[in-house]
Amino acid sequence: MITPSPFSEHAVTEALFDALPDVVYFIKDSVGRYVRVNQTLANRCAGGDKSKLLGKRPEEVYPAALAVSYARQDELVLRTGKCVDHQLELHIYPGGIAGWCLTTKHPLSDDKGRIVGITGISRDLNAPNDKASGFAELAAALKFMQRHFAESIRIEELAKKAGLSVYQFEQRVQRLFQMSPLQLLHKLRLDEATRMLRETDQSLADIAIETGWCDQSAFTRHFSRYAGMAPGRFRSLGRTK
Repeated sequence: MITPSPFSEHAVTEALFDALPDVVYFIKDSVGRYVRVNQTLANRCAGGDKSKLLGKRPEEVYPAALAVSYARQDELVLRTGKCVDHQLELHIYPGGIAGWCLTTKHPLSDDKGRIVGITGISRDLNAPNDKASGFAELAAALKFMQRHFAESIRIEELAKKAGLSVYQFEQRVQRLFQMSPLQLLHKLRLDEATRMLRETDQSLADIAIETGWCDQSAFTRHFSRYAGMAPGRFRSLGRTK
């Protein structure tokens, strides 16, 4: 008798996520190997063929520097059972293009409560359409953030520009961008930092100051946290493409 896969019940979920081109969906087993993926992930990492990903670990799919971060994250979820919620991360898309996403991972348990895998999604971060409900009120504050992200910005100041209370402002940003105002500010800084790392020869110290970090150490710490690699490693990775 063939024992059905404990992940077979997720076939319908996989099919639904196949329809979302800006969302990566996956299930991994207890050692971090892919057992289910949606079409978006297959398109980006396996030429559209899902079967090429099944049974593989992150280090067999992604650039080494990114794979280390993803595998470490998987191991933490599997070991502790704690979820990863809306983690801002760097992804490298086909053609070597860098982009940001929000990743969520949850442990999967069997009927005895034992953790047997992970399910997760990574949602591409695209600016919302300026006609989206609630965006108009944020326009002035967002333009200010885009122009002054390298400066010290207080949430109270941004909320005032939007004509909202701090609570209302935070909730509006969270709903439209799926991240907090602080995460959004970090994303703006990191977007510019990744551009400078790829397109200029400026020193890390200069990039740190120009993108709003107090020093190179703080820049490296935040960049490594979100990108899964140090800025110098990211720069060298981009130049090997």
